[in-house]
Amino acid sequence: MVVALSLRAPIIAPTAVIPDITADTGLSAVGAGLLTGLPVLLFALATPLATRSIRRFGPEATIILCLAGVLAGTVIRSLGPAWVVLAGTILIGAAMTLGNIAVPVLIRRDVPFNRISAATGAYSATMNIGSMATLLGTAPLAAVVGWRWAIAAWGMVTAAGLAYWLLRQRH
Repeated sequence: MVVALSLRAPIIAPTAVIPDITADTGLSAVGAGLLTGLPVLLFALATPLATRSIRRFGPEATIILCLAGVLAGTVIRSLGPAWVVLAGTILIGAAMTLGNIAVPVLIRRDVPFNRISAATGAYSATMNIGSMATLLGTAPLAAVVGWRWAIAAWGMVTAAGLAYWLLRQRH
């Protein structure tokens, strides 16, 4: 479920503070649209990469790559000017694609057949709850710490998920 939280928060967080991002970075209206549009486009374009990663490294390692990429992209996006914000967004979108493909593979493989629907429903609901929490929490947080820290803060959830999956992989 921590992976599910990490698969939507990074693309939702900027929407709550787009005026701040554009004012601070000089990002155009097209660039602001790309902040939310690029990840969705990458979901389609990077799917072959995700399937190759699962075949070559397995779904667990692919989830670790997903979380590491989302975390790196979240940090990168919070650091620089407009082109760095967009570069971080591209990394986030490509990394999320790995998780979008790998999690259902794990559910289908590891969950008993009669519970697959419940597990998939919980996964989907967690993504939606995470999206809502991110949307509601980012703007108030940005008012206190600024937009860069506010969108970077959601990386803590991803870092927790990454730590869990790294420990899980060791055992």
